[in-house]
Amino acid sequence: MNNKTKILIVDDHPAIRKTMVDVLTEEGFATDVAKDGSDALSKLLSQLYDFVLIDVQMPKINGVEVLRELKQKKDSLPKFIFFSAYSLPELKEEAVQLGCLAFLEKPIELKEIISLIKDNKSTALLIYLKDINQGKLLTKTLKEDSFHVILAENIDQTLIQLRQINFRILIFDSDLPGAEQESINATIKSLRSNTLTVETNEDEKMDVVLGKVDEKIKQYKLNHSQ
Repeated sequence: MNNKTKILIVDDHPAIRKTMVDVLTEEGFATDVAKDGSDALSKLLSQLYDFVLIDVQMPKINGVEVLRELKQKKDSLPKFIFFSAYSLPELKEEAVQLGCLAFLEKPIELKEIISLIKDNKSTALLIYLKDINQGKLLTKTLKEDSFHVILAENIDQTLIQLRQINFRILIFDSDLPGAEQESINATIKSLRSNTLTVETNEDEKMDVVLGKVDEKIKQYKLNHSQ
Protein backbone atom coordinates (compact mmCIF):
# COMPACT_ATOMS: atom_id res chain seq x y z
CA MET A 1 0.00 0.00 0.00
CA ASN A 2 1.36 3.40 -1.01
CA ASN A 3 1.07 5.84 1.90
CA LYS A 4 2.92 8.71 0.24
CA THR A 5 1.32 12.13 0.39
CA LYS A 6 -0.18 12.76 -3.05
CA ILE A 7 0.01 16.27 -4.50
CA LEU A 8 -1.60 17.68 -7.64
CA ILE A 9 0.39 20.52 -9.22
CA VAL A 10 -1.63 22.88 -11.42
CA ASP A 11 0.06 25.53 -13.56
CA ASP A 12 -0.19 26.49 -17.23
CA HIS A 13 3.62 26.85 -17.47
CA PRO A 14 5.32 23.47 -18.14
CA ALA A 15 8.66 24.63 -16.67
CA ILE A 16 7.04 25.49 -13.34
CA ARG A 17 5.22 22.16 -13.23
CA LYS A 18 8.47 20.28 -13.89
CA THR A 19 10.41 22.20 -11.23
CA MET A 20 7.76 21.51 -8.60
CA VAL A 21 7.54 17.85 -9.55
CA ASP A 22 11.32 17.45 -9.30
CA VAL A 23 11.58 19.16 -5.91
CA LEU A 24 8.55 17.52 -4.31
CA THR A 25 9.42 14.06 -5.64
CA GLU A 26 12.88 14.44 -4.12
CA GLU A 27 11.17 15.25 -0.80
CA GLY A 28 9.36 11.90 -0.98
CA PHE A 29 5.92 13.06 -2.13
CA ALA A 30 3.87 11.46 -4.91
CA THR A 31 3.05 14.04 -7.58
CA ASP A 32 0.64 14.51 -10.47
CA VAL A 33 0.17 17.49 -12.79
CA ALA A 34 -2.62 19.37 -14.55
CA LYS A 35 -2.05 21.96 -17.27
CA ASP A 36 -5.04 24.20 -16.45
CA GLY A 37 -8.14 24.54 -14.26
CA SER A 38 -10.34 22.30 -16.40
CA ASP A 39 -7.76 19.53 -16.40
CA ALA A 40 -7.35 19.92 -12.62
CA LEU A 41 -11.07 19.74 -11.94
CA SER A 42 -11.39 16.59 -14.04
CA LYS A 43 -8.58 14.88 -12.10
CA LEU A 44 -9.86 16.05 -8.72
CA LEU A 45 -13.30 14.59 -9.42
CA SER A 46 -11.90 11.20 -10.43
CA GLN A 47 -8.87 10.77 -8.14
CA LEU A 48 -7.87 11.36 -4.53
CA TYR A 49 -5.18 13.87 -3.53
CA ASP A 50 -3.93 15.17 -0.19
CA PHE A 51 -2.88 18.61 -1.43
CA VAL A 52 -3.35 20.80 -4.50
CA LEU A 53 -0.75 23.42 -5.48
CA ILE A 54 -2.54 25.66 -7.94
CA ASP A 55 -1.92 28.92 -9.79
CA VAL A 56 -4.77 31.39 -9.38
CA GLN A 57 -4.68 32.89 -12.88
CA MET A 58 -5.06 30.32 -15.64
CA PRO A 59 -7.03 29.96 -18.89
CA LYS A 60 -10.64 28.66 -18.86
CA ILE A 61 -11.08 28.22 -15.09
CA ASN A 62 -9.03 30.06 -12.50
CA GLY A 63 -7.72 28.35 -9.39
CA VAL A 64 -10.34 29.69 -7.00
CA GLU A 65 -13.14 28.59 -9.34
CA VAL A 66 -11.68 25.07 -9.28
CA LEU A 67 -12.00 24.93 -5.49
CA ARG A 68 -15.48 26.49 -5.56
CA GLU A 69 -16.78 23.95 -8.09
CA LEU A 70 -15.11 21.05 -6.32
CA LYS A 71 -16.78 21.98 -3.01
CA GLN A 72 -20.14 21.80 -4.75
CA LYS A 73 -19.48 18.28 -6.02
CA LYS A 74 -17.43 16.54 -3.30
CA ASP A 75 -17.61 16.38 0.48
CA SER A 76 -14.01 15.39 1.23
CA LEU A 77 -11.47 17.79 -0.26
CA PRO A 78 -7.68 18.04 -0.45
CA LYS A 79 -5.92 21.04 1.04
CA PHE A 80 -5.48 23.85 -1.50
CA ILE A 81 -2.34 26.02 -1.63
CA PHE A 82 -2.77 28.91 -4.05
CA PHE A 83 -0.04 31.02 -5.62
CA SER A 84 -0.18 34.11 -7.81
CA ALA A 85 2.19 36.57 -9.48
CA TYR A 86 -0.21 39.43 -8.67
CA SER A 87 -1.92 40.89 -5.64
CA LEU A 88 -5.53 39.74 -5.96
CA PRO A 89 -7.31 40.72 -2.73
CA GLU A 90 -10.82 39.71 -3.84
CA LEU A 91 -9.74 36.26 -5.03
CA LYS A 92 -7.57 35.82 -1.95
CA GLU A 93 -10.52 36.64 0.31
CA GLU A 94 -12.73 34.14 -1.51
CA ALA A 95 -10.03 31.46 -1.36
CA VAL A 96 -9.70 31.94 2.40
CA GLN A 97 -13.48 31.78 2.84
CA LEU A 98 -13.53 28.54 0.84
CA GLY A 99 -10.99 27.08 3.28
CA CYS A 100 -7.64 27.16 1.48
CA LEU A 101 -4.54 26.22 3.43
CA ALA A 102 -2.48 29.16 2.10
CA PHE A 103 -2.42 31.90 -0.54
CA LEU A 104 1.16 32.67 -1.59
CA GLU A 105 2.65 35.28 -3.91
CA LYS A 106 5.20 34.48 -6.60
CA PRO A 107 8.13 34.03 -6.65
CA ILE A 108 7.30 30.89 -4.69
CA GLU A 109 9.47 29.74 -1.80
CA LEU A 110 9.41 25.99 -2.32
CA LYS A 111 10.68 25.38 1.21
CA GLU A 112 7.59 27.23 2.50
CA ILE A 113 5.31 24.92 0.50
CA ILE A 114 7.17 21.85 1.77
CA SER A 115 6.90 23.16 5.34
CA LEU A 116 3.16 23.80 4.95
CA ILE A 117 2.57 20.25 3.70
CA LYS A 118 4.69 18.55 6.34
CA ASP A 119 3.24 20.68 9.14
CA ASN A 120 -0.33 19.90 8.12
CA LYS A 121 0.40 16.18 7.84
CA SER A 122 1.81 16.13 11.38
CA THR A 123 -1.09 17.92 13.06
CA ALA A 124 -2.27 15.84 16.02
CA LEU A 125 -5.87 16.06 17.24
CA LEU A 126 -7.59 14.49 20.25
CA ILE A 127 -11.37 13.90 20.25
CA TYR A 128 -13.61 13.21 23.24
CA LEU A 129 -17.37 13.24 22.57
CA LYS A 130 -20.30 11.77 24.51
CA ASP A 131 -21.69 10.23 21.32
CA ILE A 132 -19.05 7.63 20.38
CA ASN A 133 -20.52 7.18 16.89
CA GLN A 134 -20.23 10.90 16.25
CA GLY A 135 -16.65 10.69 17.48
CA LYS A 136 -15.85 7.82 15.11
CA LEU A 137 -17.36 9.69 12.14
CA LEU A 138 -15.40 12.86 12.97
CA THR A 139 -12.22 10.81 13.42
CA LYS A 140 -12.70 9.17 10.02
CA THR A 141 -13.34 12.52 8.32
CA LEU A 142 -10.29 14.20 9.86
CA LYS A 143 -8.01 11.26 9.03
CA GLU A 144 -9.16 11.50 5.42
CA ASP A 145 -8.14 15.15 5.65
CA SER A 146 -4.57 14.11 6.58
CA PHE A 147 -4.68 14.70 10.35
CA HIS A 148 -3.34 12.35 13.02
CA VAL A 149 -6.36 11.67 15.24
CA ILE A 150 -6.81 9.93 18.59
CA LEU A 151 -10.35 9.15 19.79
CA ALA A 152 -10.76 8.93 23.57
CA GLU A 153 -13.72 6.98 24.92
CA ASN A 154 -13.89 8.51 28.39
CA ILE A 155 -12.49 11.30 30.56
CA ASP A 156 -9.69 9.14 31.99
CA GLN A 157 -8.38 8.29 28.50
CA THR A 158 -8.62 11.97 27.55
CA LEU A 159 -6.55 13.15 30.51
CA ILE A 160 -3.96 10.41 30.01
CA GLN A 161 -3.55 11.37 26.35
CA LEU A 162 -3.23 15.07 27.21
CA ARG A 163 -0.45 14.28 29.70
CA GLN A 164 1.46 12.17 27.19
CA ILE A 165 1.14 14.12 23.92
CA ASN A 166 1.11 17.84 23.12
CA PHE A 167 -1.93 17.81 20.83
CA ARG A 168 -2.50 20.74 18.53
CA ILE A 169 -6.27 20.65 19.16
CA LEU A 170 -8.67 18.92 21.55
CA ILE A 171 -12.26 18.57 20.27
CA PHE A 172 -14.65 17.92 23.13
CA ASP A 173 -18.36 17.86 23.82
CA SER A 174 -19.82 21.11 25.20
CA ASP A 175 -22.47 18.96 26.94
CA LEU A 176 -19.92 17.13 29.10
CA PRO A 177 -20.46 17.36 32.87
CA GLY A 178 -18.96 20.50 34.38
CA ALA A 179 -16.49 18.49 36.45
CA GLU A 180 -15.07 16.80 33.31
CA GLN A 181 -14.71 20.12 31.50
CA GLU A 182 -12.92 21.58 34.53
CA SER A 183 -10.56 18.58 34.62
CA ILE A 184 -9.72 19.01 30.93
CA ASN A 185 -9.04 22.75 31.22
CA ALA A 186 -7.06 22.32 34.44
CA THR A 187 -4.89 19.59 32.89
CA ILE A 188 -4.06 21.68 29.81
CA LYS A 189 -3.26 24.67 32.02
CA SER A 190 -1.08 22.68 34.43
CA LEU A 191 0.93 21.17 31.58
CA ARG A 192 1.44 24.58 29.96
CA SER A 193 0.87 22.87 26.62
CA ASN A 194 -0.01 24.57 23.33
CA THR A 195 -3.25 22.59 22.99
CA LEU A 196 -6.20 24.62 21.71
CA THR A 197 -9.79 23.50 22.31
CA VAL A 198 -12.83 23.20 20.06
CA GLU A 199 -16.24 22.70 21.66
CA THR A 200 -19.02 20.97 19.73
CA ASN A 201 -22.14 18.90 20.34
CA GLU A 202 -24.28 16.26 18.64
CA ASP A 203 -26.46 18.88 16.92
CA GLU A 204 -23.60 20.63 15.16
CA LYS A 205 -23.03 19.82 11.48
CA MET A 206 -19.74 18.27 10.36
CA ASP A 207 -18.73 21.20 8.14
CA VAL A 208 -19.18 23.59 11.08
CA VAL A 209 -16.87 21.49 13.25
CA LEU A 210 -14.27 21.26 10.48
CA GLY A 211 -14.49 25.03 10.05
CA LYS A 212 -13.75 25.49 13.76
CA VAL A 213 -10.73 23.18 13.46
CA ASP A 214 -9.37 25.17 10.51
CA GLU A 215 -9.78 28.42 12.46
CA LYS A 216 -7.90 27.00 15.46
CA ILE A 217 -5.03 25.82 13.24
CA LYS A 218 -4.79 29.31 11.73
CA GLN A 219 -4.79 30.75 15.26
CA TYR A 220 -2.02 28.36 16.31
CA LYS A 221 0.15 29.32 13.33
CA LEU A 222 -0.45 33.03 13.97
CA ASN A 223 0.48 32.68 17.64
CA HIS A 224 3.71 30.85 16.77
CA SER A 225 4.79 33.14 13.93
CA GLN A 226 5.10 36.16 16.22
